[in-house]
Order: sequence, then C-alpha cells, then structure tokens
Amino acid sequence: MYMLSHVIQPFWAALLATVILYVLLLGDWFHRAWAALAVAAVLTVLGVVTWRQALHAVDWNTLLLLVGMMTLVGLLGEAGFFVDLGNLMRRWIQASPKRLLFVMYTVTAVASAFLDNVTTVLLLSPALFQIAEAMSLDPVPLLMVMVVASNLGGMATLIGDPPNILIGTAAHLSFNQFINLLLPGAVIVLAGMAWVLPRLVRHSTGKGTQLPQIAPSPVSYPLRSRLFGLLGILAITLVAFLLQTTLRLEAGEIAMGGAALAVIYSGPRITALPKFVDWGTLGFFVGVFVIVGALEQHGVAQALAELINGHSWGPWLPVVLFSAAAVFSALLDNVPLVAAAIPVIRALMLQNPHFGNGLWVALAMGAAIGGNATIIGASANVVAQGMALERGYHLDFKRYLKFGLPVFLVTAVLGAGYIFVRF
Repeated sequence: MYMLSHVIQPFWAALLATVILYVLLLGDWFHRAWAALAVAAVLTVLGVVTWRQALHAVDWNTLLLLVGMMTLVGLLGEAGFFVDLGNLMRRWIQASPKRLLFVMYTVTAVASAFLDNVTTVLLLSPALFQIAEAMSLDPVPLLMVMVVASNLGGMATLIGDPPNILIGTAAHLSFNQFINLLLPGAVIVLAGMAWVLPRLVRHSTGKGTQLPQIAPSPVSYPLRSRLFGLLGILAITLVAFLLQTTLRLEAGEIAMGGAALAVIYSGPRITALPKFVDWGTLGFFVGVFVIVGALEQHGVAQALAELINGHSWGPWLPVVLFSAAAVFSALLDNVPLVAAAIPVIRALMLQNPHFGNGLWVALAMGAAIGGNATIIGASANVVAQGMALERGYHLDFKRYLKFGLPVFLVTAVLGAGYIFVRF
C-alpha cells in the first residue's frame, strides 16, 4: 500500500485530519457520524494508523455505556415514564410562569445527571411545548433554559454527558470518584444560575392564562404494565454505578448488565431494540476515537502539552485549561473538543502530577459550561434548535447568543472559582 508517510509526515497528517473534521462539523454538510468515520477511514487506508491500531484506539467501554443507557431509556419511554413525568410537572406548575421556569430547570438538571443531554431534551421538550402553549407563553426562552439545565446538570455525573464518559474512562475515574470531583461544582454553578435566570427570562403571557390540562396516558405504550419493574432495574443500575469500585466492574459493563435485565424483563419488545440506539452518535464516537488515537500515537498531543507547559502557569494551570476548554467549547461541539484534548491532558498530567485530577475536572467543567454559550456549543443545543424550528418558533444563532452569553459569563466565573479553590 502506498503510505501517506511518503508524502507527508504522520504528525502533520493527524493534525490535518483533526482540522478537516472540525471544518466538516462546522459546515454541517454531512451527518457528523459520516464526517468522523470518513476522516478516520482515510487515516487508516493511507497508513497513518493501521487497522489494528484503529481498533485499539476505540474505547469500547464508552460505547457499551452509551448503548446500555440508550436501551434503558428507550424501554422506559415505551412504558410511558416520560409522559407521566410531564403530567406530574403540570400538576406542580399551577399556571405560574415563574414556577414553570424553576420546575423545568430543576427537573431537567436532575434528569440530565442520569441521562445524556440530548436524550433529556428530546424526552422533556414535548411536555414543555405543550405546557407553554397552553399558558400562552413563548416556549423558546424556556427551551433555552432547558438546554442550559441539561448541560450543567449533566456535568455532575459520569453518565450525564458524553464528554464526561470520555473523560471518566480516560482518567480511570469510578462513578463515585467522578461525583466527588464534579458534583459540588455542578451544584454551585446550578444554584448561581438559578438566581440569575429570572433576570434573563421575561415571560409574555395573556390574561387568559390557565392551568394546562393533564395529557391522557394512551394505552399504546406496549410496556405500560412493566413501568415499575423497569424503574426498579434503573435504580439497581444506578446503585451498581455507586458501588462500581466494590463490584470491580467497568461503567459499560454495568450499563449493559442493566440493559440486559431490562430487555429480559420486557420480553417481546426485544425486536424494537435497534431503534432505541442512536447509531449516528456511536459512529461519531468511533471515528473520533480513531482520529484521537492518531493524534496521540504520532506525538501531536505531546507537542501541544509541551507548548502549554512551556509557560509558567504555576497554580493557575487548571484555571487556564478550564478557560481554554470553555472558550473553545463555545465555538465547537464539545464532544470532539474533549476527545482531542484528552491525550493532551494525559501528557500534562505526567508533567504536573501534583494537580491530581484537577486537570480532568477543568476539562469537564470547561466543556459543559462553554457548551452553553452558543447554539453549536453542545449537541443538546442543536437538537433544541431543530425542535423549535420544526414547531415554527424562531431560534437562530443570534437569538440564542443573547441568552447564552450572559449564562456563559456567570457560570464561567463560578466554575473558575470552584476549580481554583479546590485544586
């Protein structure tokens, strides 16, 4: 095979591949899975990485974790759990726009700690649209609040956000270790944001505001009778995450174990399993893993780490990394950003072991907080925009920026403060 190294050094080829991936993602000409897989395939075919190296670069634990949680969530949806949750929120709101704001913010943040951000937005936003429209409210400001809550709530746990899954796996952090490091910071940021939100969101409503009607629970949910059993399996899975160190299991093994129990318990719905899995997300992760493997293998990550370490940051290094991750995550999707940053952080950890896990925390918090700044900062943002446009509501880059930029500034200050004090 004619090797690319005859034409261009693998170091520059790996770096060029990363740039091309970001250009394709920003251009949005293709589904991001096809973009990542195509770039990874070219690297492999041209010999920058071998097929064996490409397979080794894929983090199978992360993929298993995603598949397991997607399956659990899909089965809960077929049991009507999320419709029931929407109806419960209707009872709590009592026709109060302010109460709607805080109920939606709190429920989304808590849900996103245990479900990935995109899933949370997809499952809760239909209830939001129905409630807001029944109260004669513009749902877009509340939808933007939901996005912020999903990104910040997802920051708290290992399974709450795809970048967290990548970071936790790379840093060999258990579910409990991740919570210990990130949950206090997430609570601080969420609490600060809760104080600011009423000043950012202005409701316009007519005099005829009324309590939204409770949505009927159709009998079309094929697993309706198994809802409580599935919730029990979810609870067992979450407890297993908390006992991960004692059980000596990987997060992916726990998620797949929970999914297997749920599938067995659900019985005949096994034929519906393929539709529960977001194959595009999995394909995107596979492609990104191969590209990141090339960056690490050919010394790109090490060179960037040495460049960063060449400046005397002293105790400010975690804050500097947090700030850089937040700014870049505002401009780029935080999943590929984190994936590309992981080998750099690994190299920095070897050069600065005294920071412990502080550099990983800086990356995780920076990616989550920066993702709130713009409509392209996180996958949940893009999904929310699509759902708004699909229903005829205006939500473009400029409108989101007016909301996202103040959110970013407030949460970035709180996040930087937490990182500096703790690390």
